[in-house]
Amino acid sequence: MAAADLKVATFCVVTGASKGFGQAVAINLAETVGDGSLIVITARGEGGLNETKKKIESVAPHVQVKVAAGDIAGPYSEQLYTRVCEIPTPEKFKHAVIVHNVGSLGDVSKLVSEMSDPKAITDYYQLNVSSVLCLNSKFFTATASLPSVRRTVVNVTSLCALQPFKSWSMYCGGKAARDMVFKVLAQEQPDVRVLSYAPGPLQTDMVEEAAKNTADQEVRGYFTGLSKNRTALDPDVSAKKLVKLLQDNKFENGSHVDFYD
Repeated sequence: MAAADLKVATFCVVTGASKGFGQAVAINLAETVGDGSLIVITARGEGGLNETKKKIESVAPHVQVKVAAGDIAGPYSEQLYTRVCEIPTPEKFKHAVIVHNVGSLGDVSKLVSEMSDPKAITDYYQLNVSSVLCLNSKFFTATASLPSVRRTVVNVTSLCALQPFKSWSMYCGGKAARDMVFKVLAQEQPDVRVLSYAPGPLQTDMVEEAAKNTADQEVRGYFTGLSKNRTALDPDVSAKKLVKLLQDNKFENGSHVDFYD
């Protein structure tokens, strides 16, 4: 597969872009794409999104940034999907990219045998799986009419999609489900480039949450060590790896690629 030219006018969506890895991905993509590009950043926190917008504008003034704050799994999610995927002057874009970074850790304080709250389980998968599928569908509908546009879909995944972590059943299940869904997408639409990228353990709020709340002692100890010693990866380093993977364009379509691969 030939290298991908990312220095073209690109319509780009990044979810969970108010902080951490999503923010780093949005900034690095903005620095890479061509003149006339539009990056739509979405998350629940408008303050964090505005901070991401400022950072993008400081390093990539050639890119337009649109903030679309809202709950991707909330009661007004359909309106949010429409705002996110609204494409002005569609004829100018040569590439359309969506990065599905939105996600949550879920309740890691319980073992599988203790999972008894159906609403908590349903709400978790609504955010981490169902809403991702629905936004992805809206993205495909919105970009279907773009003339000669390349499309790329990135699913932000985890080692937990492949390997069980004790007391992390919801997180592992959600990541595994998303990986398989996007493998199916790659089979259904081979002209679309699809990548599930595992960014590695990142120095973000999730590490702190895992260190505090994980029920399993061994898993909790691992994240406590990352938190205490500050040895998790810088999100910017992992985001740069993702952008390079997209540029090199050598990954098998629909595959799961880890930062450490």
